[in-house]
Amino acid sequence: MKRSVVWQIIIMASAYAAVIVVVADLVTPFRAVIAFWFLLICPGMAFVGLLGLSDRLTELILAIALSLTLDTIVAMAMVYAGVWSPIGGLLALAGQSTVGVVLQVVASYRIKPMRAP
Repeated sequence: MKRSVVWQIIIMASAYAAVIVVVADLVTPFRAVIAFWFLLICPGMAFVGLLGLSDRLTELILAIALSLTLDTIVAMAMVYAGVWSPIGGLLALAGQSTVGVVLQVVASYRIKPMRAP
């Protein structure tokens, strides 16, 4: 299985896990770990995967930076709009992550131009 497909599965599983434990208000010691992992890595990795980088460390660093940026943008937008909701922010970031994964899937099925013989 390709590395990008593995990341797509990890991103979607992490998004769903985070949404489930937070929305269902499950009391588990792993709740904070799941939410932290999702917020730190997944929103950024969903879009960094579109860059097609070959260096894993660069990909991870960019994913963390982009995740923190997206987290901040969502939080600030909610504060400025006067609709602060931690669950709403998590749902927005899960939605963004889903969009990023869908874009990766679509990009992987692009039609490649034919070369002249």
